[in-house]
Amino acid sequence: MIKKAITTGLTLVLLQFSPSVMANSVLNFSSSHAGGRTGSIPSITVWPGIGLSLNFSGTGERIVKAWLDDPSRLTLDFDTPIFVPQENERYSSTTIIHLRRIHSLKFAHLPATATTLLTVVTESGETRNIYYFRIGYGSGQARYVAININSDPRPALQQRQKEEQATRARANRIEQGLKIAQSRDTSKRNGQVFERVEILLAHVRGGMSWEDALRRTNLAPSVLLQLEALVTTSD
Repeated sequence: MIKKAITTGLTLVLLQFSPSVMANSVLNFSSSHAGGRTGSIPSITVWPGIGLSLNFSGTGERIVKAWLDDPSRLTLDFDTPIFVPQENERYSSTTIIHLRRIHSLKFAHLPATATTLLTVVTESGETRNIYYFRIGYGSGQARYVAININSDPRPALQQRQKEEQATRARANRIEQGLKIAQSRDTSKRNGQVFERVEILLAHVRGGMSWEDALRRTNLAPSVLLQLEALVTTSD
């Protein structure tokens, strides 16, 4: 009787916890996060014995290229073959990447690393997007087996477009101010500062946030404000 009660209790515990485990087996990333447009790229993990699938069908885009920086511990597969179309041919409809752990291989002149980077190039019509995933290697039981990459919700997309427009407009103003400052700096004393501003603008136009670009170039925010002020006073 006691043995039966213990068995029943264990069964109830398993029934209670199984749904939560299943619910956590698939992750969802927005396309802006996977594309690095939120200021960071996602970190994912692949466990031994359990592969990891990346599903891009939620973006409405097809995969045209993918590569691993360190291929010594993972295999890369797709739901359909990827090929470059010839005349009058259509691109393949590849939307899923499958990663699987393997025993470490040694490649000449290729150092083994604790993590690696997966880069994925997709296309939709005339638009090309790039996605990045920092991959780590787990041990024990896998916490998830699939990741869905989905298009940003419409309000979030509109907000991001506004932010990108504002960023472009500010970068253009700073560039104008930089040209004015360079023309006035006859002694060339500020050459290094101007060079760092040019590097900052390249970072920002490449998708980096203003805060990260300022830290990367070791510039004070007041420098940018001064350059913007030059444009205002010259109008």
